Amino acid sequence: MKEAIEIFWQKTCRLNWAVLLSTWVLAGAGVMFVRSACSARATEALRQLWVGQLEFAGWGVLLMGVLAYWDYRRWARVSGWVYAGVLAALILVLVPGLGVARMGARRWLFGLQPSEPAKLAVILMLSWVLSRWGERMRGMRGLLVCGVLAGVPAVLILAEPDLGTALVLGPTVLAMLFVSRVSPKVLGVGVLLVALAVGYELTLVKVAKAEGVDPARSERLIRWTGLREHQVRRVETFLYPMRDLHANGYNAYQSEIAVGSGGMFGKGYGRGVQHRLGYLPPVVSMNDFIFPVVAEETGFAGSVVLLGLYLFGILVPGSIIALRCRDDLGRLLCVGVLTLLFCHVFINIGMTVRIVPITGLPLPFISQGGTFMLVMMASMGVLQSVAIHGRISEAVFRH
Repeated sequence: MKEAIEIFWQKTCRLNWAVLLSTWVLAGAGVMFVRSACSARATEALRQLWVGQLEFAGWGVLLMGVLAYWDYRRWARVSGWVYAGVLAALILVLVPGLGVARMGARRWLFGLQPSEPAKLAVILMLSWVLSRWGERMRGMRGLLVCGVLAGVPAVLILAEPDLGTALVLGPTVLAMLFVSRVSPKVLGVGVLLVALAVGYELTLVKVAKAEGVDPARSERLIRWTGLREHQVRRVETFLYPMRDLHANGYNAYQSEIAVGSGGMFGKGYGRGVQHRLGYLPPVVSMNDFIFPVVAEETGFAGSVVLLGLYLFGILVPGSIIALRCRDDLGRLLCVGVLTLLFCHVFINIGMTVRIVPITGLPLPFISQGGTFMLVMMASMGVLQSVAIHGRISEAVFRH
């Protein structure tokens, strides 16, 4: 018993406290601002959705602790089973009668979204494959294998449809390939393919939706994109932001007003006008567009603090954990998790200020969503596990 306590204490001393405290602060802030955003909802049940966010945050803290104290080299061995289980869930969610459809998308299975843990499962699987067969994965074979492993769940996620979640897998795979020391030429091919795919979609939508284009030609070009109607509208709003401010571009327009009206120090917690009066629709202000709520109520200063917590509380310490890790598996896990986090933060905040098209990606720890909260907490548990076990021999914590 005494030895077990000593091992537990040794592991606790190796926790990265910057990541731990930043995660707790961000999750707490998320509960607060979800509560503020929910205050504008029509019914009492909707106004109490923040309670569920608090519960999931609590379960997430527990999950993070379990994964942190459990050596990542041990549970990474079951990555294949985790990956297969996630694929099965992604298939089941598309089955009518099993998957639940809301707002035009079939993403929920038994109250959870399989697409969220799928992102972490892909990181786990790629880390295991690249670390175990590193030398054989540094050529074109590595790009193809990783492309298939990430592409299969991405296709299933796109079928829901959920374009934003599928998109973040691309940069995550490329970052992990870079860390695994893949050939620069092969990595360049991967970057080029991603850039060409994005350019292809944007160009077709821009040409199809330009003024004076023949309707038949426009319809044909849109079919070539393979995008759904609502996805085309989002890209069109990004390319032509002033064209339809009272319909397709309404959310983005009101989001910009909310962000800009916060001033230096904001209007005060719970006093945001845009979401309380319904200009920023309540159905989006507590999830995809929660950053405007934060920016309006805390101002530029609060927004900088929020970004500082992501950057100096998680991204920088997480990068240090990766650099200090003595094995490829731990480094790859860290890079995958950090890239995933960065993509969510950049895309979510970017779409609220029109830097990128609206994709529906949530803001980590802040946006309302139980499954996403659990996955992000689990990701921080992965970072902590590498921080605890990545610099030492397994024999030290053999018990």
